[in-house]
Amino acid sequence: MVKEFKSTEELINILNLKGISIKDKNNVRYLIEKYSYYSIINSYKWIFKTNETYKDNVSFEEIFAMYMFDKKLKIIILKYILEIEAIIKTKIANLFSKKYGIENYLNINNFDLKENNSNLEHIEKLIEEINNEIDKGNGKHDAITHYVNKYGFVPPWVVTKILSLGIISKFYGLMKQQDRQEISKQFNINDRILKNILGNLASVRNIAAHDDRLYTYRSNFYIRLDKTKKSPQKALHTNMFIIIKSLEILLENNQAIEMKSLISKELDILKNNLSSITIDEVLKVMGFDKDYYIT
Repeated sequence: MVKEFKSTEELINILNLKGISIKDKNNVRYLIEKYSYYSIINSYKWIFKTNETYKDNVSFEEIFAMYMFDKKLKIIILKYILEIEAIIKTKIANLFSKKYGIENYLNINNFDLKENNSNLEHIEKLIEEINNEIDKGNGKHDAITHYVNKYGFVPPWVVTKILSLGIISKFYGLMKQQDRQEISKQFNINDRILKNILGNLASVRNIAAHDDRLYTYRSNFYIRLDKTKKSPQKALHTNMFIIIKSLEILLENNQAIEMKSLISKELDILKNNLSSITIDEVLKVMGFDKDYYIT
């Protein structure tokens, strides 16, 4: 059944009927009209509910605090993903320019075809995607247009600038293993871990950029950062804590410390605005290690 449009007053009445307390009706009206009921309540209500019923003493203000925490988290995470994105693009561009030249580097033989050419279809699709991006950029992106018109090709350091992190992630994953390792060893991790990190960061970047809920992030594209063996019965997934730890690995030490401090500050603010749930419940959803953030 398609839901009908409801006015702000009707939405506030719904909050009252559901037992969600409101401290300042005018402020709630302002926030709903600014950010939308769906973005605040529907996206963040579930942690405040037991089955289909809201927990005791749930207020609109703490649900909004959860919304604002996630909003700030997205801003922080996106900042550092953009940093890593720029670094990875530079490293790939430099490696390909040095090893395969600046003109005909988009050759299937410069990638990891594997035995029986099992990667061929993926490589061909990647090259097609990149060429499509070059075509779209020609006439719109100054550097692309300049190189196409003057030289008839676009060098790697220009091409990587216009590629999304998703395409860059696929690019890295399809590079020859020795090339992947040459980059991954600069971060003191193996190439498989870096491949999985980049795949997840591309997903997280999209979530943050499109203002979807982030703190509950889950992905079956698992990043194994520890050496411990997991139970075969236990589902392995990447959560927000693993994303944060992955960023710490790729960032310089001062940046990693800065990021952790910013996240901890937002967790402190959220903690002080919760009443029906505890910060520990939020940390559990995010997958935090108990020693990372001391409540």
